[in-house]
Amino acid sequence: MTIPFIDSHAHLNLMPPDSPPDQTLERAKRAGLLALVNVGTGLDRSRESVRLSETLPGVFATVGLHPGDADQWSPEIGQEFLSMAGRERVVAIGETGLDFSYDAPSREIQEFSFEKHLHLAKEQDLPLVIHCRDAFERVFSILKTHSLSSRPGVFHCFTGSWEEAREALDMGFYLSFSGIVTFKNAEYLRDVSRRAPSDRMMVETDCPYLAPVPFRGKTNEPAYLPETIKVIAHERQENPGTLSETLIANTRTLFALPESA
Repeated sequence: MTIPFIDSHAHLNLMPPDSPPDQTLERAKRAGLLALVNVGTGLDRSRESVRLSETLPGVFATVGLHPGDADQWSPEIGQEFLSMAGRERVVAIGETGLDFSYDAPSREIQEFSFEKHLHLAKEQDLPLVIHCRDAFERVFSILKTHSLSSRPGVFHCFTGSWEEAREALDMGFYLSFSGIVTFKNAEYLRDVSRRAPSDRMMVETDCPYLAPVPFRGKTNEPAYLPETIKVIAHERQENPGTLSETLIANTRTLFALPESA
């Protein structure tokens, strides 16, 4: 049975040369893909995301600067992000956030960039795509000092505890689960997927990274996303198709995607 799905976080522009975006997208559509959000992680990659969204059917874009590249922030980049954020197919700001597993950029630089993205999201009334690693306490504290958009956003590739999940949910955010939830050592994350409210969950590939079991070790691609949905459905004792309908509706709501997507 084909399970329809939306990939809420992908990087088609980072796929290897033997998997160009159009061919990757076509394989995914045969597997059930309805739409895909291609996420920007820097200025050039945000430009690429916008271009893909305007040339490939069913693709939408985000613009932002990954925390690992936060030292690249400049007023000029911020102005271009602001301009791109006004394009019809741009549906969110990010990915942005904090990653304290890095030695550099410094925490201060990452926080400065993150706050600039928060201002962008508020100005454009767009949701945030948040990358958070080893930094939940600080991310939450910064978010609480800002007025967020009417659709706060999503913690992408969520890998936190249930306590951290609950705090994100209490602030109005969605949780997006990646192929990590299928990994043998991720029982704690499967527990989060069992306990999270179904109307606040999304799924993603984060391709070309984090391929789910049974494709672990391979280049990830959107066509593999049904495997992640099946695992979450099994944990929640739900029908995969029924769960996927909910995940699709959630993703459309957060990113204001058209019903045809």
